[in-house]
Amino acid sequence: MSESPAAPTLTPTQQAALAKIACGISQPGGVALLCGPQGVGKTTVLAHLASARQLRSLSVEVRDIAAWATAAEACRRDLPDVVVADDAHLAADGDIARLLATCRSRRPAASVVLAGEGRLLTLVSRDSRVEQAIHLRASLRPCTLAESFGMLAAALGTTAVDDSLHPALATIHEIAAGIPAAMLRLASLAAVLAASRPDWPITPADIETIHRRLSPQAA
Repeated sequence: MSESPAAPTLTPTQQAALAKIACGISQPGGVALLCGPQGVGKTTVLAHLASARQLRSLSVEVRDIAAWATAAEACRRDLPDVVVADDAHLAADGDIARLLATCRSRRPAASVVLAGEGRLLTLVSRDSRVEQAIHLRASLRPCTLAESFGMLAAALGTTAVDDSLHPALATIHEIAAGIPAAMLRLASLAAVLAASRPDWPITPADIETIHRRLSPQAA
C-alpha cells in the first residue's frame, strides 16, 4: 500500500449502468436517466460515455443542467449527438422539459442523458412529458464489500487484497459506507501514510485516525 492511488476504474455496478445508458441513447432522440446518491460515481460513468462501444461515432458533451438550460436553445444547431446533463436534480422548473424539446428539434434529434441525485426522480415525476420521454433508467448504489476491495485494489495499483490489507480496506469501506468518492479519498491519504513508513502496515486504527482528522465532526 505504498503507491499513490491511480485513477479509479469502473465498478461492476458502474459498468452495468454505463452499458445500459449507452444502449438507451445509441439511437437519435433516446433519453436515459442515471440516478444515485452523491459520491457513487455518476460523474465517473458520464466521463466514460464517449468511449462506450455504441457511441464511439457520436459526439458527446457533458455540462451541468444550468449550463444546458442557458445555452441549448441558443446553440440548437450546434448541439452534439448526445447531450449529457449532470446535476439534473438542481434543475429549475421547466428546465428539463425545455432541454428535451430543444434536443428533439435538432435534425437528427440529439439523445439526452439526465444524471443526478434523488430529487431528479421527483422532478421527472412532476412532468408527464418528461416522464414519458425517458426510455431507460439506471441507478447507482454504494459498493458492496467485494466491490470496494476490487476498486481500492485497482486504485492502489495492486491486483489483489492480501491479508495484511484486508482489515484496513474493510475499515475504509465501513467508514465511507461504500461510497466510492469517500473511499478513494481515505485510500489516498492512507497511501501517503504508508509511503512514509513502508515497514509498518496500515491498520484499522490508522484509518480511523485519518478519518477523524479529515472530518473533525466524526470524532
